[in-house]
Order: sequence, then C-alpha cells, then structure tokens
Amino acid sequence: MGYFSLIIVITIISFLNAEGIDSQELPIGLTDFEKNNINLLLEMGRETSPPNQPVRNIAEFERMSGVLVRYPLGVSLDIIRELAEDVIVYCLVSSAQQNTALNAFNNNDINMGNIQFIVGPTDSYWTRDYGPWWVVDGNKEVGIVDFTYNRPRLNDNNAPFKTSEYLDVPYYSVDMIHCGGNYMTDGLGIGASSHLVYEENDLESENIDSLMNIYYGIDTYHVVEDPNDTYIDHIDCWGKYLSPTKVMIRQVPTNHPQFSEIESIANYFSESLTSWGNNWDVHRVWTPNDQPYTNSIIVNDKILVPIMNSAWDDDALSSYEIAMPGYEIIGFPGTWESTDALHCRIKGIPDVNMLQLFHQPLLDTVASSQNEGYQLNIEVEALSGMSILDNSVKVFWKNSEMSSYDSAQLYKTFIPEIPDTYSGYIPTQAFSSNIKYFIQASDSSGRNEAHPLAGYHSFYALPTEACNSWVLGDIDNSGKLNILDILILSELIIYNSSSGVCCNFVADINGDGELSLIDIINLVGLVANQ
Repeated sequence: MGYFSLIIVITIISFLNAEGIDSQELPIGLTDFEKNNINLLLEMGRETSPPNQPVRNIAEFERMSGVLVRYPLGVSLDIIRELAEDVIVYCLVSSAQQNTALNAFNNNDINMGNIQFIVGPTDSYWTRDYGPWWVVDGNKEVGIVDFTYNRPRLNDNNAPFKTSEYLDVPYYSVDMIHCGGNYMTDGLGIGASSHLVYEENDLESENIDSLMNIYYGIDTYHVVEDPNDTYIDHIDCWGKYLSPTKVMIRQVPTNHPQFSEIESIANYFSESLTSWGNNWDVHRVWTPNDQPYTNSIIVNDKILVPIMNSAWDDDALSSYEIAMPGYEIIGFPGTWESTDALHCRIKGIPDVNMLQLFHQPLLDTVASSQNEGYQLNIEVEALSGMSILDNSVKVFWKNSEMSSYDSAQLYKTFIPEIPDTYSGYIPTQAFSSNIKYFIQASDSSGRNEAHPLAGYHSFYALPTEACNSWVLGDIDNSGKLNILDILILSELIIYNSSSGVCCNFVADINGDGELSLIDIINLVGLVANQ
C-alpha cells in the first residue's frame, strides 16, 4: 500500500473516532496499526521559515491566559471547573460533540464565560503531546512553532494550526518529530527531553539541537537517557522544571528497579547549570509505586497535581508546597497511570500580551553592596507594547522579624546588553537574616505582574559591616553616650519608627531583636556609669 492510500485509511479512522462513530479512545501509546505504519510520520511533517530571531520558548510556569483541552475529556469536570475560575478553557471538539460538551459544562457549575470551543476533529485527548508550543520572536510577538506529532494521527497533528487560526497568532513549523510530554523548558534558552527525540528522527543529534535553537531559541538542550525504562520515555513522567532555578525529580526507594537510574538523573540536573550560571535547586517527590506526581500542571499561581488516593498523596502535595511557597497546590484524582496523568492532557495557552519579568533570584549569604543594601535587577518588558507605569516597579521584602512586607522602589538602569532593566536595593540588615521578597510591575494595559507569579524568593542575608564602628547605645553616632541618646530611643519606641539600620542595631541594648522599656533602662545605666 502506498503513502497516499495509507493516509486515506488513517484519515478515515481519525474521522470515525472524531465524530463519535467509534467511541473507543485511541491509547496514549501506538496502536498496532500505527506501529505498522509509523512511516506515515514522514508524510505529516510541515516546514516553514523560522520565527524572527532571537526566539524565546515560553515556559509552562509563565503567565497563562488559558489552557487547551479536548472533548471527550481526559480530565474530570472538577478540573475544568477549577481552571475556568481563572483562565479561558479552550476546548477542541468535533461539531458532532459540541452540544454534548456544552451541556456537560453547563450542568456542572462551570464558568461558561471562560469556555471557548475550537471546532474540528481530533483523535485523542493528549493535548500536551500534540498541542502548540509557544515562542516570543525577535519582534516581541507571540506565536506557535509546531512540530510533527510522534503518532500518525492527522487530526491531532493539525491541532496547533487550528489553534493558531482560532487565536489569530503567527504559525511556524519545524520538520521534526517530537511530543510535548517529552519536553520542558526554563523559558530562558534551556530545554530538556529524553533520548526519544533523537531516536524518532532520522537526523543527527547535532541537527536536532540546531533546529531547537533556530526555531525555539534553545541553546542548551539536555537530552538524557530515560531513567524510568517504560514504553513511553516522556520526561514529564519523572521530571519537571518549576522555575528557571528549580526542578522536581521523582524519588524511589533503594529497592526500586530504577533507583540507580533515577538517582543518576537527579545528580545530573543538580550538577548542571541554570541560565543564570548557578546549580539547579533540585526538589524530590516520593513515588515508591510509580505515582505520576511529577505529571502536574502549573497554571499561574496554581499547581494541579494528580493524586492516586494513596498514602503518599499528602507527601507529594507537601513536596510542591516546599518547592513553591505561596502557590495554591491542589490535588485531583483521576484515571491516572504512571505514564499518563494530568500534565499529559492539558496544555497552557500564554497571555500573548504578557508583562514579562526576568530576574535572577538573590543567592544565600549575598553581601551588602557598599552598605547600600542587597542589590537586585529585573528586566521588565511589556509584550502589549504599552509603557511601564512610573514608580510601579518595586521590591517587597521582609526579614524573619517582620510580620508584613516593606517596599523599596526600583529604578530604570542603563545596561546596554540588557535593556528595560530596573535596579534597586533591599535595605541592609544589621543582623544575619532570612529575607523573603517579590517584585511587582505594572504597564498601561492594566496588567500587574509579580516575580515570582505567586509566593516569594528568599535568601540568607549577611549583615552590613557599617555598624561595626558604632558604639552600643550611641544612637546618634556622636561618639558620646548622653541624654540625647535616651530621648531618641524613647521616640523610636513610642512612634515605632526607625532612624536606620545602625541606629536600631546599637539601640537594642539587650540584643533581643526588639526595642522596649528594658532597652531604655539599660541605656540609662550605661549613661550613668560612664
């Protein structure tokens, strides 16, 4: 049978599945027919010119305006309801199934204002695997860069193009076989996949790496042996980038048959470098019975985690809470398998006019810069083309003694190689302290963005050395202890105010971290006993 005849046959099968004539879902793996006709993938490929350079591949943990699912669903209506609270749920559905989908959503208390249908045939519900990958091109325009889905399913393979038409965004395509479940990116030029991407393409590995660079802006591509040793070899079955500095890797007991391979891959990522040049912060999630806990999805400030009604569910949710403080971690049961869960069945749709914030989090034990504070930089860029609001770029911070956040203004800084950079300082600390902080910015489109999207960054701050020359109790640094110091201390306590880090440092006579009547009594004693 020739290619043309085979394409006709598989198109007919896809049509029957899509229109509900055959109600049995195609599996996530290959059917026998697909295994015998895998060469059809060569006929499904498309190739366009690449996007304007430089290209940046958008990460899952960036600002999303929606998600892509398919009806009949692979996830529960409870999950659809949760997603539709905050973002648009774009639902791929055949014309024959659209009313059924509409009724299902209507009858289950789902926010229909956030439901939109992309009508057309599909073959399966694994929108992660065949759905669109998103980039920001050199013109700061968001578009889709497609690939050839690694299943000979014509309708699924066409979904990214249909999505681009529906959303009216640019469409590009690279002639390379891939799938979304076997790919993750940090959003800053690093990508990772299992060796499957090399095996499925009749190209040298160097050629694949080059295509990933040209079409997706990936300059560091980690292609590793799959540690799980399953039929699917998808990276989301064992690992997940949580941010540009954090990665989650599954963990198993020592008697697990894949223990050595999984520990080896965790060590590999811990020894590799982030786009900022530092080692990754590797978090682990306990999966003793191959639970698919890494197969979660991040949608803005929420992380939806597949749970298995097992004794380890709570520990898995706790692992995400520790790794991503401030995010809402929600567990959902479902028809999950170790090789197929929530992440496989939902794909994020980014805000094409997002307010981009790029920031290298401060490291532990960072020294105060020339006693001005702990310096930080952030790149702020509005893809909407709108201006950044004056005085909107601020850092909010607090140390371990503070109950609420204080703020400091960040100012536009001229850095030729990094335009749109804002810089400023978290104030110096008199004592070593763990500092939590986040950065906010706004543009005239009405967007208000934070970095991170939820929660905070944290670092351990070394104290300033500027206070070392100050004498205990000499609050005005006059070189003498006198009644004026007692009066200043009284005002500091009465008005709950501060005259600077060093003033507070030498005013805390008993060193308990608080200014109180006891400090006044002790200071009076120091003055009297000179």
